[in-house]
Amino acid sequence: MQNPPGVTGHSWLIKASPRMARPDDVACPTHQRTAMRPLLVADPPVPFRPAPREEFAFGPLFTALDLWEHSGWPLERIREELRRTRGAFRGWGAPVHPALLAWTAHALVRYAAARLREQSAARAAGLPPTVPVKQQWTVRTRRGDVPDPRGVRQYEHTVWGRAYAADDGSVRDLWIPSLGRAKESRPAAELAAVAHVMAYGAPTPRRKAGTEPPPTATDGTNLPDLVRVFDFGCADGLFEPLLAEGMAKVKKRFEVDGATAFRAAATGVGTRPGESCVDCKAIAGCADLMRTPELWGGKPQAVTRKRRSVSAWDLRLHGECPAQYHLVRQLHLNNLSAEGRGAQRGRAVDTWLNERHGERPARGCRERQSPDTPVIQAKTGLDDASAREVAGMLAEHRLFCPLGWLGSDEQVLVQHRVTAYVPELDVVVLAVPDLLYTYRGRWTWRETKTATRPIWERRSLLRSYPQLALAVLLLHAGALGNDPRRSWVELEHLREGHGESRLERIDPGRAENVEEARAVITELAQPLLADTTYEPRAGRHCHGCQARTWCRPGTVYVTDHPRPDVPEDETGTEAGTTKRGDARG
Repeated sequence: MQNPPGVTGHSWLIKASPRMARPDDVACPTHQRTAMRPLLVADPPVPFRPAPREEFAFGPLFTALDLWEHSGWPLERIREELRRTRGAFRGWGAPVHPALLAWTAHALVRYAAARLREQSAARAAGLPPTVPVKQQWTVRTRRGDVPDPRGVRQYEHTVWGRAYAADDGSVRDLWIPSLGRAKESRPAAELAAVAHVMAYGAPTPRRKAGTEPPPTATDGTNLPDLVRVFDFGCADGLFEPLLAEGMAKVKKRFEVDGATAFRAAATGVGTRPGESCVDCKAIAGCADLMRTPELWGGKPQAVTRKRRSVSAWDLRLHGECPAQYHLVRQLHLNNLSAEGRGAQRGRAVDTWLNERHGERPARGCRERQSPDTPVIQAKTGLDDASAREVAGMLAEHRLFCPLGWLGSDEQVLVQHRVTAYVPELDVVVLAVPDLLYTYRGRWTWRETKTATRPIWERRSLLRSYPQLALAVLLLHAGALGNDPRRSWVELEHLREGHGESRLERIDPGRAENVEEARAVITELAQPLLADTTYEPRAGRHCHGCQARTWCRPGTVYVTDHPRPDVPEDETGTEAGTTKRGDARG
């Protein structure tokens, strides 16, 4: 296949990990195709840019497990090493955030205990013990002189996780860690790809990125009789068996599920701007990614960092606490703490509206009967008070639903991802409005918020809701291909009581609104993009932080400041912090 614009190099080698086989409706086909070809590089070239903090949550954990499984270190010695670490753990990677070191210590002990439990159960079932394998398994084909129809002369299939094998080679195990709970299942194509490598792969040294593999195939002798896959939950300490099969079933599984998925990923065409843009080699040549230079007038950083994404949620979290942004948004740590009532209520309202607004042909909610409390309880599992609030908010929405007066030729997009690229900052901006719709050719961007208290009049909408400010800037920059003078940004503020909800409109074509939106985003984005330490900033947001378990300042704050017994809004902050604005059309 011909290389897409923006990349150069050789495409004869495909390196496929099980993740490539995982279904992903929002992934970009061009990104997937180029990512599977490691000898393709961006044109113009992008130099390596080290991160100021470790951005792979499992990195320190795998280093710790190597010390336990391959170097014979006792767990307590490793935990002490983690406690003493200031910077990179054992000299590998970037400096590690203190909270990630604490998380690693917890996950290490949980993993060791789970592994010992499973081995005890395996022995009771008559299976031989499995011991750690230092080098991961790889399936590599012999390099040919003539490329196949995809232009490929050699394939390399890899797997990721913790590998184990019986001394006689009869059993191979793979443990795949998850950051939250142990997964009870994984997509069929992904599991097929994992089992294929475990069954037919050979322990292979890691090679540097961009280097060519040997032309010989991996050794296919000493194949196992049984392959087993487990998923381990770093947060709950439990493990789930995902697969235990012999060679015949593994082969059939790969033929049916895995091979088809890999072929689709390796030959995909077209572009789909979104999160894939952050790591895409072909971004320089992508004609479908909207360029929005000077979107908010941000200044490039003195130290160049690798490409990043920014969303309104990122900006809000970093504004509250830089550590929370790093730990929750970048590392995805999760202590499995329960959502607050406000967040549960907001999620229920969003889900209900998304389902109704997504029906085709589009129908207005005013024409439908609003669900009552028992129906909502049955569908969501909310308590009686929360379900009653949701019912009231959905009844209020019927007054504001725009779909009832739209013609059949208008566009309605639910949870549609809007993507833009700020080239001077090398930043991908991601936004997912609750609803996008046209009316007589004019685009309207609507955000829906739930709350228990009225909008506060003393602060502008754009400062209270950064997502509205980002919407103003994106519409003004033509991110939807529209004339900003023919667009609107709307806030639908829903409350339970009859007549208590509001619909506010903002004109992205007015200069004063654009100027205020730029000021709002600059104040939030500049500190985020310049941050290299992600220091904790304790406050009432600590009560709902999913990483607080491992954050010492946050834990101290929550101990000293018990959560006040007041309602919460849909974002998990105390009610009364949602405010209102003066940016009007």
